[in-house]
Amino acid sequence: MDLPRIELPRIGIKAPSPFTEQRILAEGQQDGERNIPEMGSYMAAPFEQALIAHGEQEVHRIFKRASIRIAKRQPVFQALAGRLEDLERRIQPIADRYKARSKELGRDVTIPFPSALHWGLIVFLGFGEFPLNTVVFRLFGEAEFLTYLMASTLALIIPVIGLFIGIHMRHAIPRMAGNILIGLLAPITVGGALYAVSLLRNTYISSQFSAGAPMASDQGRLAWALFALNSLVFFGVLAASYFAHDPDEKLDLFHKSLTSLDRKRRAVRKRLFRIGTRINGEIQAAKSHIEQIRSLTRERVAMYRQTNIRFRRLLPPPSFRRGPEFPQLDWWPEASMNSENGASDGR
Repeated sequence: MDLPRIELPRIGIKAPSPFTEQRILAEGQQDGERNIPEMGSYMAAPFEQALIAHGEQEVHRIFKRASIRIAKRQPVFQALAGRLEDLERRIQPIADRYKARSKELGRDVTIPFPSALHWGLIVFLGFGEFPLNTVVFRLFGEAEFLTYLMASTLALIIPVIGLFIGIHMRHAIPRMAGNILIGLLAPITVGGALYAVSLLRNTYISSQFSAGAPMASDQGRLAWALFALNSLVFFGVLAASYFAHDPDEKLDLFHKSLTSLDRKRRAVRKRLFRIGTRINGEIQAAKSHIEQIRSLTRERVAMYRQTNIRFRRLLPPPSFRRGPEFPQLDWWPEASMNSENGASDGR
């Protein structure tokens, strides 16, 4: 009888095994000729016990290594699960208040300009403000680092002031009045910026044909041109902030809080799912490897018993009618990611 060869490279079975096919056949024949185990015995033969013990040594090694790997991930998994539960508890009352306020107003949140684009535009305008102010402050003749410091200060302050004024206008004045004000300021600032760009271009062209310094009147016009460009940056941030918030301050606050907490919850869920998947993968891999080891042990025991029966002069013992008995393993709980709120528990 040929024993199937099962290659288990990942579980690290030492080769060659002391229980080769030839040895199993020889031991089965020898024990069978000596009627070992006895005809009425309910105990497994010593060689059969040795086969099982050898397999369980490998099972124990696999189980121990998997336990170490799982134990390293379990604390992180439990911490993330607790973090997710905390976020769920924080989100629920805010969601209830949002629904109550929305029902009171008879409408949902109204935000024409997405929040992500709103912050992206503010950052972009802040970076655009920096080189413009750098050119202006270089005229003072100060050290280079002072020029960058003053330019970066204005590049930060102007967008921040525009941000808060835009939010204040959205919440403090009626929607119609705010829309009218924004509608009036938009063509004024855009038109002034276009005129400023045209003026700067003409001044640059004139300077190429004139070796002298610009006239005082031109310097005054350049100052107004820079003012118009800074005003465009300020209005851009103000308008973006105005349209990125809801007119009702409470509804807008609840919406922002829900959005922020939901973003954190999605990030925690993503990490929780990734770690839980790894834990479950380790568990399934260990179970598969252990099952392979025990299947190989069953095949070796079956080969020994068949050989033993073939060479026995007496009836086989009752122990041959039972399959090999293996000790129960305390399996690890799998990480479940199917709870009602998307959380994970320890089952």
